[in-house]
Amino acid sequence: MKNRNRIDVLDGFRAIAILAVVLDYYFYRWNDANFPYFGGDFFHYGYKGVMFFFMISGFVICYTLASKDLIIFLKKRFIRLFPSMLIASLATFVLIVTFDLQNIFPKSHHIRNLLTSITFLPPNLYNWLFGLKNHFNYLNYSYWSLWPEIQFYILVGSVYFFNEKNFKKNIIIVSILLITILNILQIINLHKITYVKKFFNLFNLIKFLPLFLSGAIFYMLYEKVKYKYLNIVLLLFLFALLNKNMNITDLIIYSAMFLLFSFLVFRPQAFWVFKNKILTQIGIASYYLYLILEYIGGVFIKNYVGYFYPHSYIVPILVIICMILISIMYTKTIEIKFHSFLKKYFLKKK
Repeated sequence: MKNRNRIDVLDGFRAIAILAVVLDYYFYRWNDANFPYFGGDFFHYGYKGVMFFFMISGFVICYTLASKDLIIFLKKRFIRLFPSMLIASLATFVLIVTFDLQNIFPKSHHIRNLLTSITFLPPNLYNWLFGLKNHFNYLNYSYWSLWPEIQFYILVGSVYFFNEKNFKKNIIIVSILLITILNILQIINLHKITYVKKFFNLFNLIKFLPLFLSGAIFYMLYEKVKYKYLNIVLLLFLFALLNKNMNITDLIIYSAMFLLFSFLVFRPQAFWVFKNKILTQIGIASYYLYLILEYIGGVFIKNYVGYFYPHSYIVPILVIICMILISIMYTKTIEIKFHSFLKKYFLKKK
C-alpha cells in the first residue's frame, strides 16, 4: 500500500469525488427544464466533491514533496497540470463553438477566455489589470477550483523549502494563522469592505485552507509523525470550523470525508473496495475528466435530451460513460507521452 509513487486508495477517493461532481453537473445543474429527468434534487450536493479533492490535494502534496528546491517542485506541478489543461481547454472551445447552437455557454465562445483559462489565473485578476468589469471569464466555470490548488502549491512549496526540517510544524502554524485572520475579519465584519472582499476573492485559498490543511494533517498521521494527539485535536478544530454554520447537510458530508481519511490512516485494510480497478482507473483519469465534463457534457445533454423523452435520463448516463472512457484513454496514452516529453525538457540534469 505504501508505494512512494501512488496510494491506490487515494485514486478510489478521487473517483468518488469526481463521480459526485459529475452527478451534480449532469443530473442537477444541466437537468433540462423542458425534458426533466430523475436526480435533480438528490444529486444537488455533488459539488462537494470539489471540497473532497482539496482534502486529497492536502494529503498528496505533502506526500510527494521530494524535490530539492522550489523551482523543481513547481516545474513538476506544471508538468502535471498544464498539458491536460491546454488540451481540455482547446477541446472545450472547439466543441462549444461547434455544437452550442443554442448559445447556452456564451462565455465559452470567446477566445480571450480560452487564453485566460490556460494560465490558471483567475479572471478577476485580468479584469483588474485591464481595468475592465466582467470582461474576462473562465472558459469552463469548473476551472475556478484550480486557482486555490495553485496557491496551495506555492504556499506548501515555499514553507517546505524555506525550512524542510520543520515543514510539518511550520505549515500548520502558517495555515492556522491565515485561517484565524480570515475568521477574525468575518467576526468583526471587516470582510465585507470592498478592498478586503476583493483581496480574499483573489487569494481565495484561505477560504478553503481548512480542507487542504485537514488533508495535510491526515498525511502526518498516516506517516506516524510526532504529536499524534495534538494533530487529532487540530483535525477536530478544523472539522468544527468547516461546520460553523451548523448546516446538517455539510455536517453529514464533511463527516463522511473525515471518516474516509480516518480509516485510511488507522484501518487501511478495510479499504479493499477503494482498490477496485474500475474505481482506480477513474480516479487516475479524474483530472482530465474534471476539465472536460461540465460544459461539453452540458451541451450534448441539452442538444439530445429531447429525443429520449420521457426517458431523458438515458442521455446523461451515456454522456457520463463516454466522458469516463475518453478520459481514461487520454490519460493512458496522450498524457503519459506529454509528461515524458516535458520531464526530459524541463527536468534534464545539467
